[in-house]
Amino acid sequence: MAFQTHQLWPWLIGLPGGRYVRVAERGPKDPAIWKRLTARADVIAHSLTPKQASLILSSMARSRHSQDNFLQRFSLKFAPSLVSQAEIIDLCGIVSGLSQLNVYQEELFAMTSQRLREVAPQLDARQVSLMANAFVKAGHLDMELFQRLLKQALRQLSKFTAKDAAVMLNAFSQVPDFQVKEWDDTFLDENTRELKTTLEALALRLPDLLPKADLHSLALILNAFAQLQFVQKDLLDLMSQELLLNEEKLTPRQLAMVLNAIARLQLHEPRLIELLSSVVRSGAHALDPQGLCLVANASAKLQLGLETFQVLFVRIPKLLSRFSGRHLAMLCHAWAKAHIHNDDLFELLILPLASHAARLEAHEVAITLYGYAHFRKSPKELFDVLLERFGTLLAEQAVSDEDLFMVANALGRVGWADGNVKNALRKVSNDLMRYISVQAQATFGLQEDIERESASEEVEHGPRLGMGMNGSCQSA
Repeated sequence: MAFQTHQLWPWLIGLPGGRYVRVAERGPKDPAIWKRLTARADVIAHSLTPKQASLILSSMARSRHSQDNFLQRFSLKFAPSLVSQAEIIDLCGIVSGLSQLNVYQEELFAMTSQRLREVAPQLDARQVSLMANAFVKAGHLDMELFQRLLKQALRQLSKFTAKDAAVMLNAFSQVPDFQVKEWDDTFLDENTRELKTTLEALALRLPDLLPKADLHSLALILNAFAQLQFVQKDLLDLMSQELLLNEEKLTPRQLAMVLNAIARLQLHEPRLIELLSSVVRSGAHALDPQGLCLVANASAKLQLGLETFQVLFVRIPKLLSRFSGRHLAMLCHAWAKAHIHNDDLFELLILPLASHAARLEAHEVAITLYGYAHFRKSPKELFDVLLERFGTLLAEQAVSDEDLFMVANALGRVGWADGNVKNALRKVSNDLMRYISVQAQATFGLQEDIERESASEEVEHGPRLGMGMNGSCQSA
């Protein structure tokens, strides 16, 4: 049945929250309707109950219609009093709705966080996952709240669905304090120890949930484990099987997530990789800039081969104006890591990279130089601006040793002796010189510096003793 806008005006006047839900679920999707709905909500915002506010915000988020003026006024003026008196279900609805609508007001989220810490033992499984997602998405990282949510997740574990688990894991995988390289208890603090306990319990629960999981939940769970570097081989094997059996078609975003996760987890299941290679080749035309870069880098790690990269390359000219500097750097790195020679690609990227050079971070400069140098390419119009940017970052002390060494080795490969890089290398201790290639040491004249420093040490302290080839002590 087609709706005419003028027929709806009498119906819009009352506006209890439930009617927003009906429009969000059943339509019409006409922006003019939502503009009128929001205007009416703005007028009656002072009299909204927590439940009505929750329904309105959730409906706006679901329909992806928002009016910034109303939302900002609501979050500043009316939401604080609603949050303080709302029942748990409405409190969660208000916070989740604001987060999905990209509305963040620090005092409001701090107040809500305090309230949630108090009521955390009463949250159900879905509310735990929604609150974790809302606060991480808003960037309000309250570790005390997260710890209480993790404890409640353990209590509610038997009631978690695959979607609940996926949303919660995806949220916590984006918290910097939860991204650890070593899961041994001796290296963990209280927060990460609580997370490990929850992950281990969830890993035991997931085999019962995965058969009912949709493809998006599978992709989120796999990607979260990759982000957290939490590896349990039996569970990962089971997830691989579910991906193979799932009859849904991967969306471009899901494809990027799954490929990136498999590469990071080093999950080399031949049938799954063969399936994903086929999906990449058939679906590359629909990838957005971020998805294309993630797929390219994952394809390099998984060694998906020349045909895959040829298909990905066809997509690049169509997205060229939409790539950020980071995206362009990632593409250089992907083709170099995969050892796929493509003169057309590197020629195509010179001008866009040069235009973004002044805004690149040190690591982005490093992987760009690495990409070009890997194929013995050093276009002056690009290298000049990249090294000028790198020199600025060195002066600001915004360059890690790893990025400095990557740049040095790249320049050594093409025989380019940059003064700023040379000065930075001279400050590096001798024991780190093992990370500098022989070519780079020769390019920057480091061998002479090392020998001069060693000779100076011998004059000052006497000859150093080292182990000879036969294991005996001798002068070094």
